[in-house]
Amino acid sequence: MANVIDLPIPVETLTGVVDQIMKKRGYVPAESLVGKTIKMKEFSEKYCGKKASNWIRLFIFDEFPEVNVKNGGWVVNPRRTEEGSKTIIFEKPAAEWMDKHRNEIDWNAKLPQ
Repeated sequence: MANVIDLPIPVETLTGVVDQIMKKRGYVPAESLVGKTIKMKEFSEKYCGKKASNWIRLFIFDEFPEVNVKNGGWVVNPRRTEEGSKTIIFEKPAAEWMDKHRNEIDWNAKLPQ
């Protein structure tokens, strides 16, 4: 008969290790943002403290042109043009960019009257 050792491992520790292994092997969690797109309303609620669409367009999309897909960014049609009017946001790169640049955004800026 084999000797058995009972070794208590906290679930949080085990979960962390499993997550690391899964990430290393390239598995994507079910709630992953990879490949997901969102609309302005959801972007505002999740990443901009429910700021108005006009505020986001002016103080994020206009202020940081690198977020435009045409410039290698993550937002399609940040403003209505002849090419398109529906704004589409690629959530994963948007979330990463917002986290990295959150301190560069003037969150107290006011829309012009």
